[in-house]
Amino acid sequence: METIIPDTAAFPLRDVTVRLVRGVAERRRWDSLVSRHHYLPFHGLFGKALRHVAVCGETWLALLGWQAGAFKVGVRDEWIGWSAEQQFSRLHLIANNARFLVLQEGRLPNLASRALGLSLRRLESDMRQSHGYPVYLAETFVDPSKFTGTCYRAANWRFLGLTQGFSRVPGKSVSWRQNGQPKQVFVYPLRSEASTVLKREPAADNWKTGDIARTPSISELRRLYSFLGSVGDFRFARGQRYRLACYLAIAIAARLAGYRGVTAFGEFAARMNQGQLEAVGAFWSPSRRWYTAPAASTFHYVFSNLEPGMLDRTFGEWTQQPSDRKTSAAVGSEDHRGVSVQLENEYIVTAGAVDAGAGLVPGQT
Repeated sequence: METIIPDTAAFPLRDVTVRLVRGVAERRRWDSLVSRHHYLPFHGLFGKALRHVAVCGETWLALLGWQAGAFKVGVRDEWIGWSAEQQFSRLHLIANNARFLVLQEGRLPNLASRALGLSLRRLESDMRQSHGYPVYLAETFVDPSKFTGTCYRAANWRFLGLTQGFSRVPGKSVSWRQNGQPKQVFVYPLRSEASTVLKREPAADNWKTGDIARTPSISELRRLYSFLGSVGDFRFARGQRYRLACYLAIAIAARLAGYRGVTAFGEFAARMNQGQLEAVGAFWSPSRRWYTAPAASTFHYVFSNLEPGMLDRTFGEWTQQPSDRKTSAAVGSEDHRGVSVQLENEYIVTAGAVDAGAGLVPGQT
């Protein structure tokens, strides 16, 4: 097979620019290229993300994907010096360079550093415009067995150290194993004294993501737990310490408090006080003489086996309790993350009704 050598004269670096992808068609093209050509599996970017493309004219040369900061990175968290509560609520203020792919057309000297630098220059403004909040720090992970991180070093990223080298074991429950392949951690402050800004108190008003972040009161937790008691339990009764309603009440409370993902739900449960745990029907340990919280791994098992329609109907009933007023609802839909990449002839969306006045979702399908 003949090797095609790109014509460097056709794409001078000074003419290379970086922009956001435009529209659904370009987004699907971006996802398809990353899925086919990046060495890591790709199932979509998580949360409020950005997709950048480096172009020269109409030719795509490189792709960069940004999403919220990684859940836990020891050397990064130590460098910032923030508390666990600050970490959970402010990860969106960090942009993780989840994917960086130089296409065949972009295999030019210094193109990677050029594309990365241009992407960093517009990263904060694009995040503000697209999602309404700033970012103060960029981060990335480099596998030293495959790459040297030259383009990051050339773009003045700071090397902090290595990860601990754990990877998740595939399966329904969460567990981790030592893989012997720690990754290099690089950060790039988008503001001077970014580490100081990220841990300052109080939090700035423009840091909010637009989501309601409020931990329900103990009385609300009791009412929620009572409503969720009607959800059928798929598990065998033998050996159960926590009712299904306990897991669901904790998960919903965690999400209302701004926690995202089942691992974060377990972290939220571990931080609940005794009054909150009692309200959601947690297990009372006779030997310890206090209420205990379920482990994070059990949240993964529960949510991977739960029938979502039943939970949605029950939660919809609970959200409508505070008000009996008649109201109009707006109906909208959204594409499931990664589904359009994996399915050839199917298109799956979630459609939901929203009470705009109360900010509630009566139901979705």
